[in-house]
Parts: sequence; C-alpha cells; structure tokens
Amino acid sequence: MCLQPRRRFQLCNAYTGVCAQPGASPTKRLTMKRATFITSVLAMAALSASSAFATTTTNDFSSGVGSGWTVDRYAPQVFDTVNDHLRLGLRASGNAANRVNPYNNSFHNYQGMSQSITGAETGSSIAIDMYVDSTWNVGAHAGIWGVFSTSGGYTYPLIEYTKGTNIDGSILAGNFTGFRYYNDATGWVQQATAITTDRWYRMTIGLTALKSTYSISDVATGALVASYNLSNMGATSISALILQGGNRGPAGDYDILFDNLTVNAVPAPGALALLGVAGLAGGRRRRA
Repeated sequence: MCLQPRRRFQLCNAYTGVCAQPGASPTKRLTMKRATFITSVLAMAALSASSAFATTTTNDFSSGVGSGWTVDRYAPQVFDTVNDHLRLGLRASGNAANRVNPYNNSFHNYQGMSQSITGAETGSSIAIDMYVDSTWNVGAHAGIWGVFSTSGGYTYPLIEYTKGTNIDGSILAGNFTGFRYYNDATGWVQQATAITTDRWYRMTIGLTALKSTYSISDVATGALVASYNLSNMGATSISALILQGGNRGPAGDYDILFDNLTVNAVPAPGALALLGVAGLAGGRRRRA
C-alpha cells in the first residue's frame, strides 16, 4: 500500500499574501493570525466607515431661520419664519421690471438663500418640506437646489414646483404645472404625476457614485409621489443647498413655506475608521 505524504498547510494573510513558512514556531503563526485578523478589520472598516460616521441635521425652524444663510443671485424680499415655518417671500419690488441694472436680467429672476455644507461626500442627501399653495398665480416657481462639487467646478441638480411654465420659459395658464427636475446636462424634466395643492411635499436630492437622485413624497401620508435619476456629471460631494423662488413678475406677490430642512452628510469613506484601527494594529505589533 502506497501512502501519499501528508500535506503541510501554510497560514496566509489573504490581503497581503504573506504566509508563515512550514514549521514556523507557534509564536510566529500566532502573529500571522493576528495580522490577518487586523487586516480584515481594516478592510471592513473602510467599507463601513461612511455610514458609521454619517451625520444627519434637521432645522425645523421653531427657533428662527438659523445661521449661515447667504444671498444667492438676488435677495428675496422676505426671509423669516411664521408659525414655525420658514417663509421665503417674493414681492413686486423685486421683480424684473423693478430691479435696477445690473440686476434687471433673467439670471436674477431666481431669488433665494444658500447654506454651505461640509463633509457631505458620495451617499449624502439634502431634503426639505414645501407647501404647494393653491393661491399661487401662473409664473410661480418654488424649490430646492443642490450645489454639487466636481473636479472642474460645480453642477446644480434641483427640484421645483412651477405653475404655468414650459421648458422654454414661456408662461401661460395652459402650460405645465407641477414638479420638475433639472441638471446641467439634461435640462428640465417635467414630472407627469398630477399634484394636489394645499399639501406639504418633501423634496429630496441625493448624490450617488454615478447619479443625482430626486424624489418627492407626500408628507401627510409618506407616499412616494415620484422619483427620478440623472447623471451626477462627475460630482463627488454636496457643497451647498439653495432655497429659491421665481420673481419674473407675472406671479405677483407670493410666499413659499418650507419646513424640516435636513442634511444627511456622509464623509469620505474609511478615513476615521482606518485611523482608529491602525492604532489597534500598532498596539498588536508591539505586543507580538
């Protein structure tokens, strides 16, 4: 009877490729086990750190508008709180016909307030509730803009509700009324679902590795009204949000009410976890 020689197995670190040699001492083999364990923890930590250290902040405006707001394009004529809601108000004094040069152009028809965001990388999102008012006139625009950072500058995904405004900018009673999405590559995408007015809707804009994500839900019921994805155009982080209204003139005086502004900020993956576990690895090595 022929007996095959017994195989001698090696303990190897699957991540580094380093193996303990056959016949290695128990101490060396134990060191390899520790190194394999620590390297595995490091890899898992790098994957999970972004969610573990994500921060979510919400402003319900019960204590005022909050700090850190700056004017975007042109200052709305009203920016305050009423009944614990944020109010952005547009008046005739700020419409296209009444603005002085160099502000009497179409760029300054959008009037809003911006807030900077830090530490919001891929996986982050911004969201706010907005009341869609049946008393708004044709020509009203109201919504939230994201400012996404790219290697070459910025891109601007946004969600807005508009009344009687087509993609070409024309304002007529029979034109599109409802929510629409935007990015710089595609332009406007009109959302076909009919919207019931005098209700609160939650608008959310998110950043994934490849897409800007858009969603609208009914605050009272929690039901998803619509969602959409567009290219993020190479964006890697969210650097600001903007609350905007349109003041070309035809809509007259109107107020936009917002509530529950939420920023879910996900940091760059792995940095904090790797720092902490690297210290553990160092401690293990010193005791080995």
